[in-house]
Amino acid sequence: MTNNIVTRPFAGKSQRIREQHEDFWNRETALVDVDAYFNRTPGHQYANTAKWIKETTPFTQWKRARFAESQNALLIGNRSSFDVVQYPDSPGTAGMSMIHIMAISKGNLFNGVSLDRNSVSIIDEMVDLFKTSWADPTVRQAILQHQRKAIELQAGNNHDQTYREAIEHYRELEAMINDLNEDDFTFGLHLWPDNSVGHLHMHIIATPPECRRYSTFLHDDKTKDAIEVRDYIRTRSLI
Repeated sequence: MTNNIVTRPFAGKSQRIREQHEDFWNRETALVDVDAYFNRTPGHQYANTAKWIKETTPFTQWKRARFAESQNALLIGNRSSFDVVQYPDSPGTAGMSMIHIMAISKGNLFNGVSLDRNSVSIIDEMVDLFKTSWADPTVRQAILQHQRKAIELQAGNNHDQTYREAIEHYRELEAMINDLNEDDFTFGLHLWPDNSVGHLHMHIIATPPECRRYSTFLHDDKTKDAIEVRDYIRTRSLI
């Protein structure tokens, strides 16, 4: 199932994937820091490097709401509203699509570049978790309601014109959500040092133009196709 991904707009960046992977593993403390995070080694001193591995992150040992879960992964919401209209001063804060959710690892995995042949199967597990979950109408509705909640949280008590526009755009999503199938989604990774959180998380993005027209495109360049990352790591691990 995971090999049959129809829509892959972020593919074709294999050279950059290789460069980021090699840059990470060429760091002196990469191996010991990856192992320490994975094993939750108490008192470990991580390298003082930008966006590097830390003892804990917002996603570490996640206990909050989730849409679904598998043995090693969780499907969670994106806290940002999908609509750039709500972020006039920082459009990159908005989601990348009307539906932009995430899969995160339950275990302490740092980033796509830190995966190896023993752990890279988490990418397939995350993709499969989403596909199985999207087929469930109750999960779809939970995801839809989360998009509404993100708009409300961003607006707070200020139901101004930007809020009203975002709600109108949300109603478009509400009307189309049951027409979207698994082939309308793609799966992306922000490889170190392009990551925002130092814990493995996969961006799951609805790709039809009508789903992305109100969202940000500022992160497209740094987003790597998760399957392309997986295949590179598998090939690299055989060398």
